[in-house]
Amino acid sequence: MKLTKNNETFSPQISNENSFDFLRLFFAFSVFVAHFGVVTSYKIYFPVSATMAVAGFFIISGFLITRSYYRSKNLIDFSLKRIRRIVPAYFLVVILCAVLLFFVSSLSFGDYFMSKHFFKYLIANSLFVNFVEPTLPGVFTENFCPQLVNGSLWTIKVELALYATVPFIAILLKKKKLLALLGIYLLSFVFSYTMFWIAEKYNNELFIMLQRQFVGQLKFFISGVILLFYFDFIIEKYDKIFFPVAAIIFLLRYFVSFWVIEFFYPIAFAIIIVWCAYKFKKLAIFTRAGDFSYGFYLFHFPIIQIFMYLGWFKDSPVLLFIVCFLTVYCLSGISWHLLEKRILRRKPTNLS
Repeated sequence: MKLTKNNETFSPQISNENSFDFLRLFFAFSVFVAHFGVVTSYKIYFPVSATMAVAGFFIISGFLITRSYYRSKNLIDFSLKRIRRIVPAYFLVVILCAVLLFFVSSLSFGDYFMSKHFFKYLIANSLFVNFVEPTLPGVFTENFCPQLVNGSLWTIKVELALYATVPFIAILLKKKKLLALLGIYLLSFVFSYTMFWIAEKYNNELFIMLQRQFVGQLKFFISGVILLFYFDFIIEKYDKIFFPVAAIIFLLRYFVSFWVIEFFYPIAFAIIIVWCAYKFKKLAIFTRAGDFSYGFYLFHFPIIQIFMYLGWFKDSPVLLFIVCFLTVYCLSGISWHLLEKRILRRKPTNLS
């Protein structure tokens, strides 16, 4: 069935059989590996960095969320689907950390739960502004990374902001589709490159942080949108041209720091991701138990912090890594089956 909106066809027929769930889980694992190294101070080499994995998440979101928008009955239907997917598990993690991490806090019951920092953490993180209060009182103060309870949550506000742009992107696409897509892509790239240039010139971390936020990540999201609308041309018809070129650009970025490579990197990465999702559909077998990727992403950071606090397996980094991985995987499975999947299955009674 073709994707339509107001009786106008926007995208070719695209099969629902793909391995996006596996790719999201792989990217979540990549972030886990990176954060394991940060939290434990053990050096781990993995070919996919946390920054690259987050970019991969946003590319997949651009492709799938835009597709979801054109398949939704209306804006309310689309918004409710996005809220049901993101908010419940996110709130669960925030509340569980705020309450249960009292047991690893150095403060007493009264001092912990009556602390202004406890309430500030709850409010700030519930409003997706995690940077306002990233810590809990007396929690993980002796760890290698004491300044963060959950270093993964910062991307969720960016994800929600990108979702909010989809209706506006759809409006722009009604007239000059290719021009609008390239214009948004160029805007995001110029912003990112400018922030990076300023950060390097003046050695200012603030601009690096700005580069990582909404506008800077938009180039990856819009790359996913481009692949959605030109799927038949790039992936189906001329993939033997586009994929090798994309792979070369992707590999060159490891060795060459040049603005031309940086400019084409997001779209090259998007081509690789979408191509793999549809050319290696059998990878979906690894996610038949459910889509654990979101829960895995949300839970892993505090779990690693907890094991570091407890000091278990500190003399065996490999065993610590395996135990942390299995714990996070089990928690993400529980979150999916008991919360996320059930909420996603609920249908609103009135969307008119």
